[in-house]
Amino acid sequence: MKRLLIILIAIICLNGCEKHSMIIDWAPVTFKIQVQDSQGNDMLDPTNDNTWLIGTEISFRNYSEVMDKNDISPVTKAIMPIYEGARVEKGSDCFYIAFGEFHRRDNDTEQMTIKWPDGSISEVTYKCKLIESKLEAKETFYLNGKKCSNPIVIVK
Repeated sequence: MKRLLIILIAIICLNGCEKHSMIIDWAPVTFKIQVQDSQGNDMLDPTNDNTWLIGTEISFRNYSEVMDKNDISPVTKAIMPIYEGARVEKGSDCFYIAFGEFHRRDNDTEQMTIKWPDGSISEVTYKCKLIESKLEAKETFYLNGKKCSNPIVIVK
């Protein structure tokens, strides 16, 4: 009788349990854009006279921002970042324009347009496919329609 009671309790418990879906907190993504001249010099490095950056306009969704000297972040100690549109940051080996953080969403496509002061335009596209069963995000970046890496390297 005890054995039957235990089996009945086990069956009730197994059937009574709801299946819960896994909640995944995907790390956000940031567009990172390096800018170099034809010789490979970092054009965002303040010591390379990067005044051409002033007046660069970045458009994303219904948001548009014109960069100025206040968008160049000083190199200081590591602190928690506050993300406020486009800014120039120092990486481990170069400076780059950082734009974002954006939530990763399944089958997501985002596009950003950069209008440079010299009149040229760069189109950056981001596509994301989430594979929850593998806890994997397949991300693809494009510069002017051509597949590229992140950080995106633009040669001026």
